[in-house]
Amino acid sequence: MIRVTIIKMLLALTIKYDYEVKQMNVIITFLEAHLKEEIWMQQSSRFEQKESNEIFLTCHLNKALYELKQTSWEWYEILKVYLIFINYQRIEIDHSMFIHDNDIIIAIYVNDLLILESNIFNIEALKLQFAERFQMKDLDSIKWYLEMHITRDRAE
Repeated sequence: MIRVTIIKMLLALTIKYDYEVKQMNVIITFLEAHLKEEIWMQQSSRFEQKESNEIFLTCHLNKALYELKQTSWEWYEILKVYLIFINYQRIEIDHSMFIHDNDIIIAIYVNDLLILESNIFNIEALKLQFAERFQMKDLDSIKWYLEMHITRDRAE
C-alpha cells in the first residue's frame, strides 16, 4: 500500500510540474486475484449447516475474498505483472509506485490508481489500455483520496 507521505509528495510534484492527476478504480479487483495457498473458512452464519453430529461444515476457497489478508497481495501481484508487461518500472522507494519512460507515474492503493502526467493524451491512452485488461471505473480528476479532499485551482 502506498504511504500517505508519498501521495503528498506526488501532489506537490503535480503542482510544481503542472501534471494532470487522474484517478481510476478497478471494479472487480478481488475477483481477479487467485489464491496460491489453500484456505478454508467457517461457513457464514446465514448458510450454516451442521453434519449429523453437530460439527460445523467449512468452505474451501477457490478465489480470493475481500477481507482476506492474502487478497490485496495477490491483486498487487497481478497488477505488478501487468504494469511490467506494458513497460512500467517499479520505484524502489515505494513498491506501490510505477513509472514509464514517457514519465507517466502510477500510484496504487489497493484498487485505486492515481495517474500523473503532464500530457493528457498519454493518460487517456493508458486508461484505454487498462480498460482492455481490467474492468475499470474512470473517476476522472482526483477529488478525494485516502480521506484527503483535493481541489485544484490552476489560476493561482
